[in-house]
Order: sequence, then structure tokens, then C-alpha cells
Amino acid sequence: EALAHEGLKVQLENLKSDDLASMIILSEESRRMQDMMKMYGMAGMDPSMMPSEEVLVLNRKHPLVKYTIEHLESDVDASKLIAEQVYDLALLSHKTLDGDRMKAFIQRSNEIMKKMI
Repeated sequence: EALAHEGLKVQLENLKSDDLASMIILSEESRRMQDMMKMYGMAGMDPSMMPSEEVLVLNRKHPLVKYTIEHLESDVDASKLIAEQVYDLALLSHKTLDGDRMKAFIQRSNEIMKKMI
């Protein structure tokens, strides 16, 4: 809800590590297609052209995820900010962000750090 990202599948699970807020899981079919594109050197083809089935897995035990779930209605702005940051961090651990998404991530990171001081 906080991400307003249609088509994104989200799972809430208890992950082994309490330090990891989220991660992206790629479907086996999408992963194989990306591997094949790399292996055959399909130059000029953008991997984002191929639809990929990504699942955002949120760690139910992580404090950021807990806060976002508990305050989704009462603190919409903070929940949205945290949800977007957690999602982008999961994406960054999976692939590089496009230009606009990277710019938004950096601006959001600066905003979060300002709120900390």
C-alpha cells in the first residue's frame, strides 16, 4: 500500500537475520532469461524490456518493517518514506537503479539523514 506499486508481489516473513529489512526474489524463469541474455551477449537489449516476476520479501522482525506496518494509517508520510527506502535498498542489492529511481533514492536518503539530526 505504501509503495503504490501495482503488480508488485509482497510477502511478509520472519527471516533468519534480524538485520535484513527486505530482499527481492526473482522468479526462476526471469532469472534464467536474464542469465541467457548475459551469456549470449544480447547487446543493445535492455533487461528491463523483459517482464520479470519480482517478489519483495519483508522481514516481519525488522524494526523498520514493524514500524511501517503499525503506522501505515497514523503516520502515512513516514510509512511511505520508509517503505520506498526499504524497497529501493532491496532493489539495489539485486540490480542497479535507473536514473530517476537513483535520484529519488539519493534525495530520500538525504531527507532521512536531515530528520536524524
